[in-house]
Amino acid sequence: MAQINQAGPDGMPEVLTRFRDAVEVGHVAGPKVEDGRQDLYRWVASSYDDVRTTGALIGPWLSSEKRGQFAAAVGLIVIGAPRESVAWAGGLYDAEGSTSLSDHRTHPNYKYVEAAITQGGGTSVPEELIRFSRLIGVGQVYGPYDQEGATELVYRWRIQRPTPSVR
Repeated sequence: MAQINQAGPDGMPEVLTRFRDAVEVGHVAGPKVEDGRQDLYRWVASSYDDVRTTGALIGPWLSSEKRGQFAAAVGLIVIGAPRESVAWAGGLYDAEGSTSLSDHRTHPNYKYVEAAITQGGGTSVPEELIRFSRLIGVGQVYGPYDQEGATELVYRWRIQRPTPSVR
């Protein structure tokens, strides 16, 4: 089985239906409703053939870890190094990234803009963050951090710039 989860406050997230339409297999379902949490939706491929088809289509852009999961589940071996592209980086940022504006802690009347992508990892920086940072050529990867509620160490790519406050 392959599954992608996505929370959505306004019904089925478009990213799930777009993914299903792109790979042409699987189905979207939900919501799973829990008090105090956004409704959770999912794309699911449950047959061997659908999981293998999905892996073959997206495999060239996957990390070594995800490729290994497809190999273990359905024997799919993706040949070649993971492809790097601006579209891949955009997809990673869209799925995992955040942008925020915060008060600068040492410069009154200044704020800073931060873009970040957070990923869990073992004892080394996740391959996705290394690829992303190398591809876009800005920002830095930090970590590991021990984050409350996380099941593994956390790493973060981020870039931030101070800006004068707008009044």
